[in-house]
Amino acid sequence: MSKLVISIMSAIFIMASGSGLRAGEPVTLSQAELAKLFPGNFTAIVSDAVAVQISAKGNGTLLGQMPGRKDSGHWSVKSGTLCIVWSVWLGGKASCSKVVSGDGWYHGNGVKFRKI
Repeated sequence: MSKLVISIMSAIFIMASGSGLRAGEPVTLSQAELAKLFPGNFTAIVSDAVAVQISAKGNGTLLGQMPGRKDSGHWSVKSGTLCIVWSVWLGGKASCSKVVSGDGWYHGNGVKFRKI
């Protein structure tokens, strides 16, 4: 897999306070808000360039697809953070972070996503 694809997918769901949010303060989702958001189906835009379709199932499994690439993994919500493990895209390593909402999207470091 190319380094570009790996770096794009490394950013998926790595949530931190994002930029480009609506006027006013960004809102960090609470544990209860994350529990309402997940499971679900999402469209993610990475680096304002690559669209990824993500399905987070109720049993904690993840399925991700972008043009020419697929991966699977696991998700969980712990202590107000979303934790994601992709089998290939993140090298099997867990990535946990806060989720910030704004302008109809959930934002992160180079990633925005919304429920579909």
